Amino acid sequence: MKRAARLGILATLLAAGGSSPFWGPSVLRHVQWFAADRVEVAGSRLLAPHEVVAASGVRIGDNVYTDPAAWEAALRRHPVIADARVERRFPATLRIRIVEKRPAAFVSAGTLRPATATGEILPVDPARVPVDLPIAGTAPDTATRVRDRATLAVLAEAARLADADPMLMARVSEVRSTRAGTRLFMSAPRAEVLLASGAGEPRLTQLRAALADVDRRLGAGGRAVVDARYADQVVVRLIAPGSTPATAPAPPRT
Repeated sequence: MKRAARLGILATLLAAGGSSPFWGPSVLRHVQWFAADRVEVAGSRLLAPHEVVAASGVRIGDNVYTDPAAWEAALRRHPVIADARVERRFPATLRIRIVEKRPAAFVSAGTLRPATATGEILPVDPARVPVDLPIAGTAPDTATRVRDRATLAVLAEAARLADADPMLMARVSEVRSTRAGTRLFMSAPRAEVLLASGAGEPRLTQLRAALADVDRRLGAGGRAVVDARYADQVVVRLIAPGSTPATAPAPPRT
């Protein structure tokens, strides 16, 4: 009976607010029944939920009819958050939805720190948050952004490859840039991959097939150099334990 009465009151208040758009929310902001007793967070992976709530300024007891603009602006100022919305769920819940900035790789800046494709260094502790990313370069210890052009190019290429072939990049431990293209150091199979910068899906398909073959053929302790810079072929060299590979030749000019 009490539940039915509460629902009836809620329906009446919402109807009043909806039929009076100019004054309804202003009045409802002062109704104690709409004081938030629960705050939910969606979309957080790099940040803990309590960090998101703290960044927003939302507090238990805030009215769900409060204009969320200030909360959302505070969230967007956080260096890890790309976008945010605060939604109301009646009668007494506020839900914070965030979109985090996407890290492309680690840079060594005193410690390993995740950086985006555009060079933003995110204040995230990889010891606390399990982030599986390759290493892509270095930056000053106190930097908040990568300035080095070569490292920026590596970050952009790492992000592009992660979009094009996430399974491939999940096995890459380090990405480097060379005059001849991109150099990927893989953990499984243990291989060094030479790839032209900007390589498209046909070349990545060939590379996947070559790596699968290497995985089958590579002996214990061995490693491989997989050169996928050539126009119509992938050159594979299997290297026995203890051997040093010769420098890979530059691909022919076209």
